[in-house]
Amino acid sequence: MAPTGHAATHLRGEETAYRRWAQRLSDGAGSGVAFGAVAALGLAWVALGAATDYPRWWELVVTVGMPIVTLLMIVLLQHTQNHDSRATQLKLDELIRVSEGATNRMMTVEDASPDDLDRIQEDFRADARQVDLSRTPSG
Repeated sequence: MAPTGHAATHLRGEETAYRRWAQRLSDGAGSGVAFGAVAALGLAWVALGAATDYPRWWELVVTVGMPIVTLLMIVLLQHTQNHDSRATQLKLDELIRVSEGATNRMMTVEDASPDDLDRIQEDFRADARQVDLSRTPSG
């Protein structure tokens, strides 16, 4: 038997281990503690270089390791951003769907071309100007 009601009432909450790990790591990477850890690690790295007279291995670890870590963080953060953006879009779609007078066509506006988005934005600006003009007290 198919579930009834709104789809959000039947969330399965199936998360992969990667998704849980990515969300936790993303949350942690944006914290003050992470900033402090990175700053401390950087200072320790410079101190280690100074103490060992900046050997070639010291330089190679940074020049090879940091781009790899940076790329991994970009992929991780993009994954988290995509999920959050999609959830936000669905929430907005729900508000449009239940708003009287709103057009349901706006629920798929993220699929529009840049020219279409510009046209829609100009239409909203024109509507806003009309509302502002109608509220202006006549002299």
